Amino acid sequence: METVHSVVVVGAGAAGLYAAQMLKAQCPDVLVLEAQDRVGGRIRQVHGLAPWPIQAGAEFVHGANSVFVDSLRNSGFDFVEREWPDWWYFAKEKKLVHDEEVDDEVDKVHDMFDKDDMQRLAHPAEDIAASEWMKQQGASERMLAVADACYANDYGCSLSQLGVTEMVEESRGWDCGDTYLLVNRCLSHAVADMTKGVKVITQCPVECVEYGGPQQGVTLHCKKGLKLRAKRVVITVPLPILKEGILKFSPPLPEAKRSAISRVKMGNIIKIILSFKEQFWPENMFDLICTDSFVPEMWMLRYQEVMPGKGHPNIITGFISGEKADIASAMPESTAIASFLGQLDSIFGTPEAPKPATHNLAAGVVYDWSKNDFVKGGYSYPSLGALRGDRESLAAPVAGTVFFAGEATSTALNPCVQGAMDTGRRAATQVLASLQLLPSKL
Repeated sequence: METVHSVVVVGAGAAGLYAAQMLKAQCPDVLVLEAQDRVGGRIRQVHGLAPWPIQAGAEFVHGANSVFVDSLRNSGFDFVEREWPDWWYFAKEKKLVHDEEVDDEVDKVHDMFDKDDMQRLAHPAEDIAASEWMKQQGASERMLAVADACYANDYGCSLSQLGVTEMVEESRGWDCGDTYLLVNRCLSHAVADMTKGVKVITQCPVECVEYGGPQQGVTLHCKKGLKLRAKRVVITVPLPILKEGILKFSPPLPEAKRSAISRVKMGNIIKIILSFKEQFWPENMFDLICTDSFVPEMWMLRYQEVMPGKGHPNIITGFISGEKADIASAMPESTAIASFLGQLDSIFGTPEAPKPATHNLAAGVVYDWSKNDFVKGGYSYPSLGALRGDRESLAAPVAGTVFFAGEATSTALNPCVQGAMDTGRRAATQVLASLQLLPSKL
């Protein structure tokens, strides 16, 4: 006999798991299908380099006011607030300075990207790149380099890919606050909590979603011939999976949604994680922004040692996005690691120890999200050429049976974990309303 589920959720990342949590009280047969052999989506760890798991994906909490923070607190997490960034390296000047000692040009860049100021900006008649927008305001080449390394890299793209229209929309929609928080435990604990009481089938890629109206429901065709029926489905796959047609729909999605999918972009993210036998950077250094460099941003964190004796506690994580990530992705892993080591030697080398990074390296790993076949990148960014309303089109239900969640569908353009969770809650509310079930406290 064919089983019909009330709801099937496609994707076991933060959006999918949180949607399932919101649904399970009214729909106890809710089922989550995950293509990978693990849950968590873009929350993932690298083991063996340090006496603690290192985050290959999501790592920081952006803002203290969010469903993610509430969820973490309920799970026993504590937070430490840090200033971001706290150090700068200007490669052309070969100058390493603390954030308190930066010059007026850096302050001017901060003023340009100040969220309160940005919310007062008028949308341009035609979308332009942030690089062009800055030039129109008289920004110098050095200021462009600062913005590219600090702001664009954090958005997940390059300055020439960053669209002003969506950038302004994100500033207007951001309500999480400006606090930069570090957590005291591995985010795998948060994933475990979101998975509790939810049935998940891993290694089950969905290839096609065949849908009708509310009475017909949905048929999901999975790899290896598995076929499932559901009254409703929630799609939470990363944007490239929709963009590249890896997940197909029958009939095809509406033109408005397909057009929005084509305009909104998701860039690549690469983390180069290096373990060192000895620490050679300042004790008070947390986050370092590097202009005109192979790796635009890096951080040095220590956590509680939950795996004593594993690896070394001296860890530097390099964060690369956008066009720089594409360049790094084309390199052999050994070349990318050597390039990062060379950058670190240039920053921290002295006449007595000219190559402290190279000589102290214990191990290194490159995690390239574009090479994860079920993610294919980092997170969506304010995309040059995207239109106002594209995120609403991405989020819109189809035929009363197919619902959408995931950070790219956040109408507030919030690409963080909390943005994904917010979209999961929104989709769950829509599903329950469509099934005429009284929603729980969402």
